[in-house]
Amino acid sequence: MELTPNRGEILRYLGYHGQEIDSQTLDLLDTCMKAMADSVKPRFCYRIFPLEHGDTVFLPECDLQLPGDAIKKHLQGCRKCALLAATLGIEADNLIRISEAESMTRAVMLDACATELAEQLCDHAELEIGAIAARDGCGLTTRFSPGYGDLPMTLQSRISEILDTSRKIGLTITEQFLMIPRKSVTAILGFTQAQDSNKKNHDCSCCSMNGHCQFQKEDSACGR
Repeated sequence: MELTPNRGEILRYLGYHGQEIDSQTLDLLDTCMKAMADSVKPRFCYRIFPLEHGDTVFLPECDLQLPGDAIKKHLQGCRKCALLAATLGIEADNLIRISEAESMTRAVMLDACATELAEQLCDHAELEIGAIAARDGCGLTTRFSPGYGDLPMTLQSRISEILDTSRKIGLTITEQFLMIPRKSVTAILGFTQAQDSNKKNHDCSCCSMNGHCQFQKEDSACGR
């Protein structure tokens, strides 16, 4: 799978909002974009499960409970959901780490490039899952990850175990529930009852960065 960095999105992650950027900075960014795109080894995996609604959302086939009000609201009306894991590979982490010892400016740019590519990768996975949902006459919710709202980070390990991410895509979870490689994502997507997705209804209230987000401070949103 080939991912192409989006310069505009990367600049947004870096805090640029229409101000003039000198040619030297743009040249460095273009170099970072190419270096990251050439280094990553993007992979993803997912499984689709029926779900039940009760005091918590429950996936009986894999014996997984999704606690909290936020995920319950997010999956309201859904009868199926997909568990997704995606990673850019350890190569992205290594490139950023090496750059930190040489130039923090370059390292920050590389990190923003990797973040944007990770979102692209999840978008690719979402398109594939969305096609499956469409065959069932369903749409998809937005992605919802452990750590959003009151959905605990501890679920990272269980999702990784269910998807067998260590073997399938090289993604492992530490005892502190951090992902290795670092530029990785786990997420839950609900199958809505109609093909019209509820993406338009997504807001910032469920995000773990709600109230602390740079985009919010600028009266904007991350768009994800």
